[in-house]
Amino acid sequence: MKRSGITHRDGDRGAALILTIGFVVMVGAISAGLAALVTSSLNNRGALEVVRNRQYAADGAIEEAITRVRFQGGAPLTACSSPDGSIVDTLNGIAVRVDWHNSCGAVTASDGSIVAQRNVIFTSCPNIGSVCATANVIIRAQVNFEQAGSGAVTKTFVQSWSVNR
Repeated sequence: MKRSGITHRDGDRGAALILTIGFVVMVGAISAGLAALVTSSLNNRGALEVVRNRQYAADGAIEEAITRVRFQGGAPLTACSSPDGSIVDTLNGIAVRVDWHNSCGAVTASDGSIVAQRNVIFTSCPNIGSVCATANVIIRAQVNFEQAGSGAVTKTFVQSWSVNR
């Protein structure tokens, strides 16, 4: 019987084992990194959920306050003589307080006439039974209410909206 001309080299012996060990080590390192990421994410989830729920509650309460100020029980917003006020609401299981006050002024229109700026500043904070202090403010918004000659609010413009925490 005649052998074919194939010869085997002994220099490649064990290469498959080295490649397999390298592959297992690489998969293990990637799995360890992913496990650390998942553990970290799960640990931070609770704190993030508390902050997010508080921000959503403050946002919803300010939206409600803007609507109340705009319509004031069906009466049109009076130029800068509308009273300051506050509401307390519970959203997402969180008691939130919103305070607002008028910040009116006047600007000169392009035709030279003086136009009243009907601005209201809203601040939202956790309800602790007192007016929102600067340190506790979650959201602060400045809103401009545009009025028609009849006194009815025709448009509402959010001039600034900032979330503090």
